[in-house]
Amino acid sequence: MIERIEGEIIGFTFRSEDWAVARLRLADGGEAAVVGVLSQVQPGQRISGTGSWEQNNRFGRQFKLDSCLVESPATRDGLVRYLASAFTGIGNELAQRIVDRFGLDALRIVQEEPGKLVGIPGISRRKIEKIALEHEATAASAALQVTLRGHGLSPGLVARVMQQFGADAAAIIIRSPYRLTEVKGIGFRTADAIARSQGARPDDPPRVHAATLYLLREAEGEGSCFLPETVLRERLLRLEVTEAAATIGLDLLNAGGQLVRHNTDTPGEVACFLADIERRERRVAQALLARRHHELRPGLAEEIQNAERRVGLTLDGGQRAAVELALTERLVVITGGPGTGKTTILRVLLSIGTARQEAWACAAPTGRAAFRLSSGTGHPASTLHRLLEFSPKNGEFLRCASRPLDAAVVVVDETSMVDLVLLDHLLVALAEGARLILVGDADQLPSVGPGQVLRDIIGAGAVAVARLNEVYRQADDSGIVAAAHEVNRGRAPMSSERRGESRVRQDFFLVTKEHAEDAAAALLEIVGRRLPRLGFDPRRDVQVLTPVHAGPLGTVALSKSIQALLNPEGEQLERRGRVYRVSDRVIQTRNDYDLEVFNGDVGLVTAVAAGSMVVDFGGRSVTMIGEALDALELAWAISIHKSQGSEYPAVVVALHHSHYVMLRRTLLYTAITRARRFCCVVGSARALEVAVLREGGDERHTMLKQRLATG
Repeated sequence: MIERIEGEIIGFTFRSEDWAVARLRLADGGEAAVVGVLSQVQPGQRISGTGSWEQNNRFGRQFKLDSCLVESPATRDGLVRYLASAFTGIGNELAQRIVDRFGLDALRIVQEEPGKLVGIPGISRRKIEKIALEHEATAASAALQVTLRGHGLSPGLVARVMQQFGADAAAIIIRSPYRLTEVKGIGFRTADAIARSQGARPDDPPRVHAATLYLLREAEGEGSCFLPETVLRERLLRLEVTEAAATIGLDLLNAGGQLVRHNTDTPGEVACFLADIERRERRVAQALLARRHHELRPGLAEEIQNAERRVGLTLDGGQRAAVELALTERLVVITGGPGTGKTTILRVLLSIGTARQEAWACAAPTGRAAFRLSSGTGHPASTLHRLLEFSPKNGEFLRCASRPLDAAVVVVDETSMVDLVLLDHLLVALAEGARLILVGDADQLPSVGPGQVLRDIIGAGAVAVARLNEVYRQADDSGIVAAAHEVNRGRAPMSSERRGESRVRQDFFLVTKEHAEDAAAALLEIVGRRLPRLGFDPRRDVQVLTPVHAGPLGTVALSKSIQALLNPEGEQLERRGRVYRVSDRVIQTRNDYDLEVFNGDVGLVTAVAAGSMVVDFGGRSVTMIGEALDALELAWAISIHKSQGSEYPAVVVALHHSHYVMLRRTLLYTAITRARRFCCVVGSARALEVAVLREGGDERHTMLKQRLATG
């Protein structure tokens, strides 16, 4: 039920740039705690708002604001509080003197006729000038609030606009609203809504310019490095840009160097790149081709045999060939599915590197993947960001061409997750004579960022590639591995209870439920009851995966249901409709370079307080406050894309025909291969069939393969 509240702000319990807990004096003289977007409100001002009452376990009864109207102070005491908090240098005593002199007209005098303050004890002419300047800035902020808050921008974003453009922000935004896209967190559609409300026409050159850049950046967010010009024009048309205006706009961007056109190997197709990503793709191709170098190594067979003895295993012919390639080529790709021996090969290679007293650096795109690499090989491994010494302070990698990596050999695992931008930084930072070994499964989903570098490098046929196809005995005994390879061959996997093979472990199961609600109920039963009976801790060992975020079998609904099942009570924090509790599993959804927490990192909530939360990310405690919290989501269920590079003791996969748009072979294959000891796919038979049979669907627009193939 929507309720109303009115009163005067008398102070704040907590306050950040976009969220606050305020103390409100009500009309009857009582007090209430009010929670909401109050960063621009000062003590002494009155508010009138709508919302609802809620009970906080830690802070008691609070009124949560949904909407709020802010008014000037209406009482002498309110005026004193407001003047003391809104203007630097006016404390309580001076504010009291001003109100004593001018009464309820005091605020107007301060804002409009500050010269009349002369003569009040404690106010100098210099202070009056400062008050006038502060009022000017406050007025500019107020004008911006009127313009921007009405279009849904948070106070935090308004503050960013002010920081970006200063006191002239309101005038700049009114004159050139598309400049809002220069502010982090504000996209084209928001800027466009503001511009259109101010009379901008669909074909205005600034709008065409901003729309084109937006569409190309959006394509990068979808994983593509460029858009074909025909596709770009179609998308501009959907934004009401005419063909003629699009032609003029593209030509101007091309002439100005912001857009780069290229002919592709598809007849008649012209690629439209943003200049930065085109430069990176060209540089990556050149760097990879420059590393093609074969070096004969006498005594290599003996080195490999000695390493086999040290590690305690014997390589087969394909594995030995991969080791030889990695030791004789300056650039090599080692690719294969689960159970084909990629980790075994790395153990042998690292043993040889140690015997040679070479400096080998091992890295992976995520912390979890780096931990798996280190655990599997016994060699230290880090994330690529740590290897390249990313600096949150200046947003750059400290390892670069002028300060290359101190490594003779660099090994990158889970290369399917590496996007073009990260590979570019790595190649720039390699020492001139260093060798690079890229390891990964090209049949998994491609990277979240732009490019499909592993597929393109392998597909171009321009560098040495070791393909591992044989599944070894210990892996072949796994129903999980067998199911993954069946899916990869385009065949429906068989549930373990139907196999009837005593040598194959009973670790892969299919549970058919045609209705989404029935599938969700079955999934909760498996997580909450069946897996604990098999010795799995559902809080620590089990990960639920799903292709989508929305719907009854999406990450949001499933995470809430699993939270209610496994972590129903305790200290909690509510943020934008989401409830987080101590011991909840959470996932980061965007890179936060200041906190050094990256998209896909999973953590555990260890403490909550008003407006803040402490999360343990792999042994590192991070305190998250304000807008940083908006990048967190519950992770009891996560998307299959976000699970890349991770491995879990037990995985439960939701797969339903309502996920039709997302269903494809690489998606299911990636989900199954995340499981180490148990995997269960819950959902409809039709969804499983579609996922197995549908090849492709996740290809991106890139030219790396073409650049490599043509040299």
